[in-house]
Amino acid sequence: MNDPQATLAEFMAERFGLAVDPWPEGGPLVPLDQHLVLAQALKDAGYTLYGYCVASHWPEEVPKKGDPIPEHYEVATGLRRPGKGTHMAMWRVWVDMGQGVPSLADVFPGADFQEREQFDLVGVVFDGHPDPRRLMLPEEWVGHPLRKDYAIDTGHLPWR
Repeated sequence: MNDPQATLAEFMAERFGLAVDPWPEGGPLVPLDQHLVLAQALKDAGYTLYGYCVASHWPEEVPKKGDPIPEHYEVATGLRRPGKGTHMAMWRVWVDMGQGVPSLADVFPGADFQEREQFDLVGVVFDGHPDPRRLMLPEEWVGHPLRKDYAIDTGHLPWR
């Protein structure tokens, strides 16, 4: 495997029709219904280490030209193929508000706490997660503090 990124791009193009050139920094945007399928296919191809899950909240955007971009989440995932020439396989999914993301916790146990953290702090729901409780904040905490619409001066006892 001379160029792992090129090999990964070929795999993604052949199996999932994701011919992306140039390869985006966070990986290609994958249809939500392919998220779990892609994760399993990559695991079968040797990407056995769960690297990360990062969610971001995007409020509605009204550009000067073109259609408005609705409020949504974007969830980025990265898997590592261990061994010589190790590298990351990364992809992103667009998640509409009120929609869940298929959990990867059954495929990668390392996804468990990371998905819980993203729910707790950003508000993304992971469908099928074995333990969808808050991880870092008390159960009675209202809201998700890393959403862009969460007021920075929100008071929560006993902290403020």
